Amino acid sequence: RPSIDLADPNVSAEVAKKRRLMELAKRRDGTGASSSRRAGNSPAPGNHVVKKWVVLDLGNRPSRATYDPWSAGDDHRISFTGLGPDGAGSRDLTLRQIKAFAGGDWVPMDAPCDWHCVTGWSTLGLRFRGVPFSLVVDALSKNETSGEDEAALTPRPGWRRIYQRSADGYDTTVQRRDALSDGFLAVTHGESGEMLPEEHGGPRLVFPSLYGWKSAKFLKEVHFLATADDAPGAKRGFWEKLGCHPRGRWAEEQRWAPGTSAVVWTALAGMTDLYRVFGGVWVWERVMVHGGRVLGAIACVLEAVRGWWRWLARGGRVGVKAE
Repeated sequence: RPSIDLADPNVSAEVAKKRRLMELAKRRDGTGASSSRRAGNSPAPGNHVVKKWVVLDLGNRPSRATYDPWSAGDDHRISFTGLGPDGAGSRDLTLRQIKAFAGGDWVPMDAPCDWHCVTGWSTLGLRFRGVPFSLVVDALSKNETSGEDEAALTPRPGWRRIYQRSADGYDTTVQRRDALSDGFLAVTHGESGEMLPEEHGGPRLVFPSLYGWKSAKFLKEVHFLATADDAPGAKRGFWEKLGCHPRGRWAEEQRWAPGTSAVVWTALAGMTDLYRVFGGVWVWERVMVHGGRVLGAIACVLEAVRGWWRWLARGGRVGVKAE
């Protein structure tokens, strides 16, 4: 009787695929062994629990004319760039294509997600459905979404980080190890099965082990970067430029990057916490929302001025920034 050679690459690939689908099936019916692995009942160190998921953004949400996944539904597209040997390739994937990676339906995270904000609050037990980011990367790497040349449309070899760009101008980076270990493309929230509402940015990548600023609302592009966080000229995100920690693990309290900025940000966080002590949670939440928007607007202006100054320093020449 003919035997199956498990060393055959085609056979091993099929076995791995079946195991992936079995794990996804377990998640759907709630029988997965890892269902309690990340269930949390307490805030991040130094944080306070709030009952609802606080709405935070830069205050300039994109127009529905340019970004509207709620109307597009499964036809909504996310761009994946930094593909191919030199990182110059790109590919747009619809939510329908991404859903196929999970067997044709969104799957729940393997445990409720606790959301920890660097500004000092935590919301516990959020329930997302979508697809693990590792499955998206795996499908891109195997070129399962297109009949085009495989080498040109897979993530660049040895990528170190992902860079998320939003339709509202926000951006942030996440290290490869964090993106692949628990990164999750969250599409729906709660029991209704409806897409994440506009106030929470629609489909977005979430990372339970990282602070919330590492999850970009209104996600438009995911770029695979070749450089590490500490590489000269490496691309940094909005808050990373202003002193937030390049990695951002809440369990390690990686709120601020080492140095002077950490002292400034810690002092600001202490000041805002006084609103919670003397004004209560409701006042504190309003300060977080509106104060964050004001600070974000100021940061946008400062970044524009800094870019203009760098341009002048180069004598008006366009510089090339490392990825």
